[in-house]
Amino acid sequence: MSNIDKRALRHSAESIICILENIAGFEPSDIDGDSVELRFETEDGFDTGCDVSIVDQCQKTADVVRALLDELERNQQYIKRRDQENEDIALTVGKLRVELEAAKSKLNEQREYYEGVIADGSKRIAELEAREILLPERSSMLHRTDFHEDYQTVMAYKVSEVIAAIRAAGIRIKGE
Repeated sequence: MSNIDKRALRHSAESIICILENIAGFEPSDIDGDSVELRFETEDGFDTGCDVSIVDQCQKTADVVRALLDELERNQQYIKRRDQENEDIALTVGKLRVELEAAKSKLNEQREYYEGVIADGSKRIAELEAREILLPERSSMLHRTDFHEDYQTVMAYKVSEVIAAIRAAGIRIKGE
């Protein structure tokens, strides 16, 4: 029901209430037919009145009460739907909180695990960086730098001795 309909219904209800209250002020002996003459004084001081049909007013009252009851029922159904939605939302929030806590717990477990992996890896890197290879003495070799120069002597390692030094340091060599 729109606000305009509600206002019109309220205005109609107030008008009917006023008429019914006036009719209620009559003595039963004063009512001798379907209508009652209502007399009242306006704010300006004028005496005025009207004839009101009791049957018409009863029907209008019934219509207004029925409309109010229908509106009340619609509002109660709306409230019930909203309560159900709120309950569903609360259940969903509860489930999400449980899932969040489980995810946080799993994340903490994984963090602890990977911190250990990182620590082990750092330790292994330090071990590898600490290894030293004791290279053998270099030997002199002759080689030619170009066709115009004389032969020249160069100091170089013997391959077999370098391989032996690498193995002695505990480093494996691929391709042998």
